[in-house]
Amino acid sequence: MSALVYTILIVLVLVDVVLVLMILGLAREIGRVQVRLGPLGARVQDSGPAVGDVGPAFEGLVDHVGRETSVAGERRRPQLLMFTGPKCSTCKALLPGIRTMAKAEKDLDVVLISDGTEEEHREFLAGARIGDELAYLDAREVGIAYQVGTTPYGVLLDADGSIAAKGLCNNMQHVESLLNALESGTPTIQHLYAGLKVPTAS
Repeated sequence: MSALVYTILIVLVLVDVVLVLMILGLAREIGRVQVRLGPLGARVQDSGPAVGDVGPAFEGLVDHVGRETSVAGERRRPQLLMFTGPKCSTCKALLPGIRTMAKAEKDLDVVLISDGTEEEHREFLAGARIGDELAYLDAREVGIAYQVGTTPYGVLLDADGSIAAKGLCNNMQHVESLLNALESGTPTIQHLYAGLKVPTAS
């Protein structure tokens, strides 16, 4: 009987070793696929103004601290529009990173554009700890003009108001990929890896 138990134990150990080796092999193949794909940036949607177009401009908007804020149009520095929602859990998860970015990027204006009820905005702002480092706007009309269908969605505008990059931003890597458009001259990672030359406004 003891010989049978030892045999079963040996077989189980061998099976476990084989399974571990298979998992390690699978992890290696997944790593190879990720290397081939390269870093993924914000995914562009086809709706709304295209990259290179002049973005719809808005004047006289008032942010969460009472400052008059404009969207698009000619300005001193580029502007990042982050379309969000007070009930969007992914947007809330991105908020600490966006606040940090807004404080660190002195040559960039960051604007959160939201849509919802006054009560929803009050609840959101109560826990958001947003200071004057960025502007928070309740501006449904801006989202309609840019045809934003889902959040969080980012649109990067050049200083002349042209759209340099845009896309769905589910994490900070996606948000940062929009900023890379100004440095690389390539609006999206997809364009970069496809080898397309899409002009952006300088």
